[in-house]
Amino acid sequence: MDRESLPSPVSPCVRICQIDRRTGWCLGCYRTGEEIGAWPGLDDSGKRALLARIAARRQGLR
Repeated sequence: MDRESLPSPVSPCVRICQIDRRTGWCLGCYRTGEEIGAWPGLDDSGKRALLARIAARRQGLR
């Protein structure tokens, strides 16, 4: 299956919206305020890239 046939990525928001002052990341979805604001304007490729960065952030916290 190629990327064009994949469904559009859904927002990683889990409705725990609080920015950590130390990291600048939301405590719920691990995005920065800038990334949260940019999400609606990203194409599917950009959303997938952001989701990959979020996954890497979470891995770095373990």
